[in-house]
Amino acid sequence: MLYRQPALLLTKLATHPVKISELRQSYCIINKNIYIQNRGEHSKAMDLNEVVKNLNQFAPSSYAGSWDNVGLLIEPLEDNKQIKKILLTNDLTEPAMDEALSLGSDMILSYHPPIFRPMKRFTSKNWKERIVLRCIQNGVALYSPHTSWDAIKGGINEWLLIPFGSLTEVSPCEQQYDSSSQKFIVSSSVNNSGESAKLMGKQELIQALDNKSLGDEVSIVKQEARPLPGIGPGRTAKLENPLSLQEAIDKVKSHLGLSHIRFALANGANLLAEGGVKSVGVCAGSGGSVLGSVQADLILTGEMSHHEVLDFVHRGVSVILTDHSNTERGYHSYIREELMKVLDNKVEIVVSKVDRDPLQVI
Repeated sequence: MLYRQPALLLTKLATHPVKISELRQSYCIINKNIYIQNRGEHSKAMDLNEVVKNLNQFAPSSYAGSWDNVGLLIEPLEDNKQIKKILLTNDLTEPAMDEALSLGSDMILSYHPPIFRPMKRFTSKNWKERIVLRCIQNGVALYSPHTSWDAIKGGINEWLLIPFGSLTEVSPCEQQYDSSSQKFIVSSSVNNSGESAKLMGKQELIQALDNKSLGDEVSIVKQEARPLPGIGPGRTAKLENPLSLQEAIDKVKSHLGLSHIRFALANGANLLAEGGVKSVGVCAGSGGSVLGSVQADLILTGEMSHHEVLDFVHRGVSVILTDHSNTERGYHSYIREELMKVLDNKVEIVVSKVDRDPLQVI
């Protein structure tokens, strides 16, 4: 008799003698089944270029802040690099790097870009430099979406609005524009042969200026870029069913999985007053500047300065602070399945289990 399941074989061994020939044949069949199963689980893959293209379609890099460093940050030197498994983390710390390698990840999707400020050298003395070296050494691609995920519809900031229930008048805190649509009307004297006018894109204009091909006298008129409705940093909204401040705090803590938050009560506000929260503003991460001009009953962000908090409470705005990455991390589990669909379910995405905010309440 052949045993195709390990449990059946162990049961037989425990109660009856088994012929060596049966054992060998059963062992071969079991291992063959395991091999087929594992091969089936890991047979799907997607070319790195295709992964990057799909991720950029989900959240275009052009939506990110002009100061940000997003997109593909490390590309392995491997022709037709195939991606089977991605580790999704908020911060690519050394423990998260260890986790990625232990899982056999081909790529890391780090919300915050580990490469942000210019690096002049790569040595083993600095933790961020070590991470870059380990990615390159192990052929692991690195991609960061950061503020492009903040700006999109269905992004992190809209996820932060979920605990406030049904909402109206949801809009970004700042209007975002399509940088690719930015044009310039350029009038120039070319080779002293008369005036010429041309509509040029930003990169085309920069190249022409660098090449000094526009002549000695140049007039440049900037045209307004096309606005992107519903795209931009932060969100403001009005609640269909107003909450008390205490109710809002409890819902935020539950949504973010936090036992404690920091809270500043607005001057003249009452924590328990029914319907005290009719409008909210949210911003993932550090929201002091993005939320600076927002007038709402309550704002939610990760961190801001002492003086920014004072400004808000004196304007009648209560403030919830959760620490920076606690406004971001929960989004990863929320969006994981959607990201797998974006990648045609060809790539396994694993949310980091070791990633956490460095600040803990003790």
